[in-house]
Amino acid sequence: MHTLVSVICLGALLVASAPADAMRPAPTGPATAAPEVFPPRERVRAVRDYLRRRVGVESWALIDTRGRVRGWAPHRSYVSASVVKAMLLVAYLRVIGNRAPDAGERALLGPMITASDNDRADSVYYRVGDAALYRLARRARMRGFSVAGYWGNAHFSALDQARLFRRIDRMVPRRSRAYARRLLSSIVPWQRWGFARYARAAGYRTFFKGGWRSTESGRLVHEAALFERGRRRLSMAVLTDGNPSHEYGTATLRGVARRIFRARRARSSAAMPALRRAGLREVRDLAPGIALELVYRTRDNLTGRRLPGYCHDWAMLHEPAARSLARVQRYLRRHGRGLLVLDGYRPARASRALVRWAERSGHGDLVGTYIARRSRHNTGAAVDLTLMRYRDRRRLRMGPYDSLDSLAHTRNATGRVLRNRLALEAAMERFGFQGYWREWWHFEHRLSPARYLDLTLGC
Repeated sequence: MHTLVSVICLGALLVASAPADAMRPAPTGPATAAPEVFPPRERVRAVRDYLRRRVGVESWALIDTRGRVRGWAPHRSYVSASVVKAMLLVAYLRVIGNRAPDAGERALLGPMITASDNDRADSVYYRVGDAALYRLARRARMRGFSVAGYWGNAHFSALDQARLFRRIDRMVPRRSRAYARRLLSSIVPWQRWGFARYARAAGYRTFFKGGWRSTESGRLVHEAALFERGRRRLSMAVLTDGNPSHEYGTATLRGVARRIFRARRARSSAAMPALRRAGLREVRDLAPGIALELVYRTRDNLTGRRLPGYCHDWAMLHEPAARSLARVQRYLRRHGRGLLVLDGYRPARASRALVRWAERSGHGDLVGTYIARRSRHNTGAAVDLTLMRYRDRRRLRMGPYDSLDSLAHTRNATGRVLRNRLALEAAMERFGFQGYWREWWHFEHRLSPARYLDLTLGC
């Protein structure tokens, strides 16, 4: 009896002391790969190596797509410049509650953010005071923030600002959230001397605020930002002081952004010999300003899962179609617009997966109208896309993508949505594409190969 009790107690002790993972049942299905983290480790190392060589005092903090902190002297404290105006914006919108700002409030907040107007910042600061800024700092987990008597006296670290911008739009009341995002993505061109150009080239939208001033050490230049691409969100702040000139400080910001958002060599068609031999071309090799968001490479599509064959963000098209699309992009850019590609060349296995999904989910009626068993996408002659505003990558109002009902018909819209659809159709037809009346986003090039391909996108 005593032996049995001892065995039971020993077994209980072993179970209690075992790691939590050891007590979970072993997975029975195939392992699911974790989503790729951005930026990868080698880019973080490149930024640290770069900052080590700079003159002056620099700090850098980044919160990556998995929420992990990376940086260089991220806790060092700096006096504020106009970066703190983003805090003034959020604090004011929280003070007025869950309502949109009125015309008078917009006249204060808009120029304060987009053109960094100091007089309007004074007015907003006197309305919110130090207390509202401290409450916001606590909510954003800014551990080094301080302010006393004037917004320009605020102090914070690069990590404080990265934490703030990681959640900046989500701390704004819902009714004014779109307004805040619009301001932070609409900084005047002559103050866009830092991150935005490199993030935009990599397909990211940027919501940011910069600042600059003279100090006893030299010139101070700051910038903090939230970056978004699809479901990816990351934030970054670079704070500098003791720069020999304003231009040297802005060059530091650009140097960091260039190393974080640089194009991967794998995106070049030279690294895709099989696709290139099949006559396909990466459209961003011909028009780098084109943005990309492959919906079938994510779960954010009508099937709820990633389709087979999509392993890299490559916007491939049959070469004549790719060259024509580059001409469309250059034409639209002259009018302040650009293209966001949602799908290009589609491996045949992905089309078969769409058909299987439709038949199994009770949507078999879509096959042959909206879902093709053999698609021009499989030849590289078809592209799905939408319009965006070029300077800040903001999508124009076009209606839902992949709705697969009458709402997707190009002319089944009114007002601004219809005008935008017709503008896209006119630009595409001008350079050799023909639209599909059932889907406002789908266009096919006049030259189409006869071969249907099943080459994967880097799998």
